[in-house]
Amino acid sequence: MKFSETIVAMVLGIALSFDIGGNMSCNAAGQYDYFQFVQESPFVFCKNITGKGCNILPLPRIFTIHGLWPSNFKHRHKPCVGAQFSRDVMNEASNDELRADLELSWRSFISGRSNMDFWEYEYNKHGKCSDHIFSQTQYFDRARSLWKQYKAHTLFSNRSVEPGKSYRFTDLEQAIRSFIGGRRPLLLCMQSEWKKKTKQYLLEVVICFDDIAINPVNCPKRMSKECLPQSPVWYML
Repeated sequence: MKFSETIVAMVLGIALSFDIGGNMSCNAAGQYDYFQFVQESPFVFCKNITGKGCNILPLPRIFTIHGLWPSNFKHRHKPCVGAQFSRDVMNEASNDELRADLELSWRSFISGRSNMDFWEYEYNKHGKCSDHIFSQTQYFDRARSLWKQYKAHTLFSNRSVEPGKSYRFTDLEQAIRSFIGGRRPLLLCMQSEWKKKTKQYLLEVVICFDDIAINPVNCPKRMSKECLPQSPVWYML
């Protein structure tokens, strides 16, 4: 299958319902163990589907937020029951600066879906699980703070890992580990066939945090989508 076909087939699954390890949802506020802070490469997400799905050109050469997901280590829960996303709250004048920052850091790349649509979807599926700790505004502010502190593209460049090259999985993983106290991140790849060979492209970087989304913790091993350690990983932005 061509890379473009692979991306098109997986876009909605990745952008709208991507379940890391089958354990990221919770069935009520507070019933989770840790947070997954997920950043994605717009280039890899949108590669070869320009005009078909991605709605921003030129693409930003940074990792942007996919989500901040309350998660459980051992099992999957039903959708949580916290309060629904409020556009009125997000549009309050006191949130003007927050919205401006999110327009850069947490962007929708799917045609027909606004940034506000994306935030609403992610909050209703994940964010409201933590509404006993974070208000809606506090939740998005925490995601913004994590992005400013742990921008994946900055962490890589600080270890001389630059876009447009392939790297060993261990080198990419260590570049992230070195900034999160040696804790284990997750590196998720999109794989494609190229001249009868499989190439993998770094799609997402997941850094896990404790149940108040402050201190990095080890991400659990997952069952699928993680980059293959034995194969080179292309880092593209």
